[in-house]
Amino acid sequence: MKLYDSIITQTMDVLQATSPARFPYDSARVWKDRGSSELIMQRDSAFELGGSGTDSVNYTCVTTSDAVAEDEVLVYGPDLQEIREDTAFARIVLLQTEDLGEAQDQEKAFAAIRNLDFVRYHIFPVGYMARVSSTSDREQVRVAKKVIEAGIRFSYVGFAYIRKFRKIPQVRHVRVIFVTEPALVKELVPFAPKVSEITKTLTHILDGLPADCGHCSMKAVCDEVDGMRELHLGKKV
Repeated sequence: MKLYDSIITQTMDVLQATSPARFPYDSARVWKDRGSSELIMQRDSAFELGGSGTDSVNYTCVTTSDAVAEDEVLVYGPDLQEIREDTAFARIVLLQTEDLGEAQDQEKAFAAIRNLDFVRYHIFPVGYMARVSSTSDREQVRVAKKVIEAGIRFSYVGFAYIRKFRKIPQVRHVRVIFVTEPALVKELVPFAPKVSEITKTLTHILDGLPADCGHCSMKAVCDEVDGMRELHLGKKV
């Protein structure tokens, strides 16, 4: 699976402008998951990530390459204990998976990608109320005062994401990236629609797009994304 590799490369190219705080996965420091969504009132919150009109973005990319070679959390910008007001926010997940077999069974491969993307809607860290928009690619998080006092860190929240993803058999490694540096978040925002377009194009291919590229509405995506055209032309329509 190399469809998202260019986005992964571009993401890391943007982030290389600064050095992150790096945290290898530690199962003993996973922040508690309450199992369902939590309502945090504004009066009980310390701040919002992606709140007050600040930039916000989240996306997930899948690859079989060694671009993601270990389970880790990277934090660019102030950590939760250092934030004092609403700030820009990005959360990006890069997944190394086993070969999803898209060349042999495209429906199965796409189902696996879709299931991986759904994980983001099923993680509920205590005191960390995430509101994810599938239409705007934004993610706003209201962080409770009580968990700031309890010592919450991005790494602990990221470990909760890693634990959840690693329960999926196809997943080998997970890199969770948190960004609170406004300039970096702004540069990352344009990548999310590209990820969505790739996934949407996969859906259309499976629905039976015409093989005539000159009349295909998804031609621009196929031209830009390595491996997409091969999937398209390999699909029996």
